[in-house]
Parts: sequence; C-alpha cells; structure tokens
Amino acid sequence: MAQKAVIGLTGTIASGKDAVMQILLRKYNCYHVTLSNVIRGELEKKKKGLLNRVTLQEMGNTMRQQYGPHILALLAIEYLPRDKELTVIDGIRNPGEIDYLKKKFGGRFFLVATDAPRERRFELLQQRGDPRDPQTFEEFVKVDDRDHGINEPVYGQQVGKCVERADFRIQNDGDLAQLEQKVDEVMKIILAQHAPQ
Repeated sequence: MAQKAVIGLTGTIASGKDAVMQILLRKYNCYHVTLSNVIRGELEKKKKGLLNRVTLQEMGNTMRQQYGPHILALLAIEYLPRDKELTVIDGIRNPGEIDYLKKKFGGRFFLVATDAPRERRFELLQQRGDPRDPQTFEEFVKVDDRDHGINEPVYGQQVGKCVERADFRIQNDGDLAQLEQKVDEVMKIILAQHAPQ
C-alpha cells in the first residue's frame, strides 16, 4: 500500500505536540518515528549519562554540526516501514530537517506545528510532572528561548523558524476535544489531497 502522506510534527515545548501524535496514532493507520529517539540512541551508544532536554539538545546540535542539519531526518526515515498509509515524523527542530524531507517526499510532505502561549505551556509542563523538565518559569523561559533558536547556531535548535514554515499551525488553546477537532480538520485536508486514485 502506498503512503498517502508524510507528516512532520514540530512545535514549541509543551504545546501539545505529543497529544497530536497520540491522536494520529489512535485514529489513523500510521507509523511514527521521533527524532529525539534517534538522539537518545546515540547518547545511549556513547553512554553519555543523564538523558534530559538539555543533553538531548546538545547531542542533536553536535550531530547536525558534524553531519549536516538534515542528519536526524535522514536517520529517521532509513527504517520506515512501507505497509502504512501514513508516516509521521515527530520532533522536527531545525529547518535543515524540513528541507531534507521536502526534497525526499516532495508534495507528499506536510509540516504541522503546534503552539500555545508561553504561560499556558508552562502550566501544561507542570501538570506533566516530569522531573527532567524545567521546574521554575525562569528555567522554562531559558530552555524555551534556546528551543526557539535564540543564541543558537544555524545547526542548533530552531523551532521558531520551523513553526514559521509549517503548512498547518494548530493553536492549542482549548481542551483535548478541541485539539482533536483541529487535528481532524488538518487531516481531512491532507488526506483529501492524497486519496488513492
């Protein structure tokens, strides 16, 4: 069965990107791969110690610097199965990854971004309760600024630029049911363009 579409997910920290991923997994025949899992694999191979947002950012930057800004996207799609209607590539954080996926998949690639106001995202982060996440708003702002690309090299975290390039932007400003409705609206457009001929 040919893939209908390849969806890239990007988004600001704690904006609901994981919830979007779960909605897609539950409702659509899709395979998904997360770019941060590629980085985790490299960190585990090198036995680099604590796995948290900062160490993942550092390792991702190192890999992009050494092998090019597209490296995580390239590694992620190496092992994609061919038996699903839809592929979702989660965790896009650098425009080089977008460029590579657009070149690889052409008109079948769509970038979907999630976003929400910073204060709401910090509240959602606190609700998540992961001890690896920033614990104060000041810490969160620092990590969020870096994720957006502030003081980052061209091969670094550039989520702000990725969100700007999205084909679809989902503003997560309601409850889970409203988020799911927005995801369904996006998917209706994407799948209509890639229905079997």
